[in-house]
Order: sequence, then structure tokens, then C-alpha cells
Amino acid sequence: MQTKAEQILWESLRDSQLCNLKFRRQHPLDNYILDFYNHKMKLAIEVDGEAHNDPDVADYDKARTNNLNENGITVLRFSNDEVENHLNSITKKIEDWVHENDFEGSNEFAESGSPLSSRRGAGGEVNRLDKLFSEKKTGVLNMYCTAGYPQLNSTVEVITALQNNGADIIEIGIPYSDPIADGPVIQQSNMQALANGMSIPQLFEQLKNIRENIQLPIILMGYMNPVLQFGIDKFCEAAAAAGVDGIILPDLPMYEFETMYQQYFKTNNLRVIFLVTPETSEERIRKIDNLASGFIYAVSSSSTTGKTKAIEDQQAYFKKLKDMNLTNPVLVGFGIKDKQTFDAACAYTNGAIIGSAYINALKNATDIAATTKDFINRIKG
Repeated sequence: MQTKAEQILWESLRDSQLCNLKFRRQHPLDNYILDFYNHKMKLAIEVDGEAHNDPDVADYDKARTNNLNENGITVLRFSNDEVENHLNSITKKIEDWVHENDFEGSNEFAESGSPLSSRRGAGGEVNRLDKLFSEKKTGVLNMYCTAGYPQLNSTVEVITALQNNGADIIEIGIPYSDPIADGPVIQQSNMQALANGMSIPQLFEQLKNIRENIQLPIILMGYMNPVLQFGIDKFCEAAAAAGVDGIILPDLPMYEFETMYQQYFKTNNLRVIFLVTPETSEERIRKIDNLASGFIYAVSSSSTTGKTKAIEDQQAYFKKLKDMNLTNPVLVGFGIKDKQTFDAACAYTNGAIIGSAYINALKNATDIAATTKDFINRIKG
């Protein structure tokens, strides 16, 4: 009989959901019964309950693992607690192992006609957000811009300027008439972009060749209403085709994501970033950490973007997030506007997000490249 943890993990492994690998459960091999096994990669995954803490059982596990290793089988072992409370971390660890031990031309991958993994794109590439955070742990600079602002065709020019001048992540806002999480500066940029003629189809048209020159991770930030009108499955497919790495939808309920929409993002290798605030309970933060991917967006205060509440006053909140040892990296947003606030946000987290201050700088810019260079230089000092 399977344990609760084994059933939870099986729901993530079954039907080739993870890395397009077909796992068998309760698979007999020689004198053993393996919890989960993939024949192609000779990978066994074991889920251990409390009984495995007993010294005699632990010794048996060690001998069993050594025996399997001698026969060319890798064993990844996780506890019930890890699976039940940190499933996202567990699946990432399994995916990482698969990527590191990829078999070129494996029939199992080739026959699927799908991405090698939920962490890889159609061409087999690792998601750029994952790659960034595996290489850079602190001081990550996420720069926000509004699509179609200041001019309709400014989008690619702004993105290029951000890459050329030291941004680590580019977050593109999809203009919307009622951006509830945004302050007056970004609201105004949304109105201007809409007046310029920006729309979701127009944005994807502008981004269709973006990966010829842009290597940084790209995130789209928007709201559910226009995305649902466009079609969420169609939206995810178009985002993936354009080379987008992650999505932020502040008004996407966790329950709806988990029960209705998660499959569309996962199939298209898109990370989904959720927001937390100083008032978010630890229980909910843990739930978000389990569902989120890419990173967690830590709102510096319960306000809108561009508000000036002192970032320095939120150090206890940032330290709390750090001490929780979350699976996902954490970036701080709302109120980051200069080197002082950027450094304060980075003291306990992986980096920060700048939006309103940069949009303000672009408002009257006659030279986007020069304005962007000056802005980022002042942030990085």
C-alpha cells in the first residue's frame, strides 16, 4: 500500500509529466521493490517514512543502494516530509539529475516530440530563470518596462538597452486599463501604451524575433482579464514561442492556478511567480513556495508599486523570508528606486525589482539607451 507521500510524488511522475520519462511504481527488480523506476535512465526514486530513521533499516537502505549502484542504477532518496511539504524542490532535484545525465538521442525523449523537461523549452534549453539563479545568488536586478511605452515600437529598444547595461531579468508589463497592483506612474504608462495601440497580439508580434539578440530571462507581467480573453492556453503557447521564461499575474488565485491552469504553464516551460506581502502568513508563504517557480516576488509593503515607504523599515520582514529557507529565490519589489533601496532589499534576499523609477526616467527620454545606462549605473553605483 502506498503512503500519502508516495501518492503525492506519483501524481507528479505519472503519465510522463516529469522530463517525459515513464516511471513505473512498485517496480520489482532483482530482490527489491522500487517505489518508482525508469528503465531508460536506470533511475530509482525511493520515498522513506520514519521507519527508515531506525539504524538497522538505515544500514539496510545503504547496502541496498550500494547493490543497485553496482548494477548501474542511481537511487534518489527522499523523506515523506520532503515530498509532502517541499514537492517543488523534490521535482527540481530529480529534473536536475536528469539534465546532468541526459542521454543524447534517447528514444524515450525523441519519441515524445515534447520538451525534455518541464524546465526545458521545445529546443531542450534550460529555463533562463533557473540558469540565472543557479549562477547568481545575490544582487539580481530585475528591471520592469511597460510594453509599447514610451512609444508603441519602443519595446525592443528598451529591452535591448536593459540587457546592454547590466539588468539580469527583464520584466515586461502587459498594458491593462485596471492595473490594481500598480501605482500612478505605471498606471499612466499603461494608459499611454494602450493609447499607442499596444495589445497582447501586438506584443507577441514585437517579441517574435527577440531571442536572436536577447539572452536574458524575460518575464511577462499582466492581469487575468486580458489573458483569459486572449485564451490562457493560447497565451502560454505564444509566450513560450516568443522565448518568454516566466509569468506574473497578481490577480491569479492560487486555487485556480493549481486546479485549472497549472498544466498550461508547465507544458510550455513557463515559471509562475507569485506575490507575498508583510501580512502574508507563514503557512500561505509555504504554500506559495510549493506552487511557485522561478522566484517569489516579495512585495515590500501592502501598497502599490512606486510607493515610498522606507525599505529599510522592512528588514525584519526580509530576514523572516530568508530564515524560512524557501525553495525559491526571493526578489523584493515596490519602492526600489536607487542604490540605497536596492542594497537594502538585497541584504536578506536574492535581489530586487525596479519599475516605477525606471518608467519615470523613460517618460521624457530622448535617448533610451543613454537614459537606461545612466539609470542602471546609479543603481549599481
